[in-house]
Amino acid sequence: MKNIREWNPADGMCFQGDIAIIRVPDGIAIATAEEIMPTDGRLIIQEGEVSGHHHAIELPRARHFRDDTRQLGDPSVATRDRKLRRAFGGKRKTAIARLYRDPRAVDAMRRKGILTRGDLAIGCLVVEGEPAVVTHEEHDGIRLPPGCYYVGRQVESAGAEERVVAD
Repeated sequence: MKNIREWNPADGMCFQGDIAIIRVPDGIAIATAEEIMPTDGRLIIQEGEVSGHHHAIELPRARHFRDDTRQLGDPSVATRDRKLRRAFGGKRKTAIARLYRDPRAVDAMRRKGILTRGDLAIGCLVVEGEPAVVTHEEHDGIRLPPGCYYVGRQVESAGAEERVVAD
């Protein structure tokens, strides 16, 4: 990783190598039933096919609480938030990041015209507490403020030819 870039979601989408990150608008709930679990203290967003490097977020070493079928924005999430605050000594000085597969949220973004297609989706990233940094060995890090984000692959096109970007 080189430097860390601050990203303001109001400026539009951001890119890191072969992934695109877009803020999920208010009103689109993220289902938390299918969580992509961290590996060795890192939330792996995408593995690079070419380099073997990862787009990832380093996670704090603390007990992770898991939602089963609740959606963000539901009152039941407040219970989880209280547990998280207790786990972190009453304070949230670290970023909490979770990645979920949620085809409904992706489809809702497509229907709103935010996405042109849904087949490039990796998942919906939820950042809570402090900002989280998406790192990669060959690219600048991107600091994401708390919020919900769509993360997907990028495509390149030249005329009628299209290919998924490989990193």
